[in-house]
Amino acid sequence: MPYIPHQWRPREVYREVSIVMTVSTTYKFLAPHPGSSSHAWWVQGRNVPAEVLYRATLGPEPRTLDEIAQDYEVPREAVEEAIDYCVHHADLLQAERDAVVADIHRRGLDRQPATPRDSLDRA
Repeated sequence: MPYIPHQWRPREVYREVSIVMTVSTTYKFLAPHPGSSSHAWWVQGRNVPAEVLYRATLGPEPRTLDEIAQDYEVPREAVEEAIDYCVHHADLLQAERDAVVADIHRRGLDRQPATPRDSLDRA
């Protein structure tokens, strides 16, 4: 997998995940995000990942496709494509989330920052 520089994701994240992505479906409204190191697809011309639209259909208070389209100012067909993409590429999306979480743990960003009080308590 080629490394694409990104401000907040170090190279090690990309060594942890090796994914081969084959998209045989042609989407009218979705495409890879230009300049993004993510393999996830976004709504073309918008700064909205397909997964954001998909996740709005889930949970205790799911939104309808028309509500999501209106909320994000995209065509309903874009929401339908986002759902199709996320359902068919769930493994890819989960692997990327897992890699980000592993990177957060590796860099210690999941721990509370030390405070001066902590130093006094240890003394």
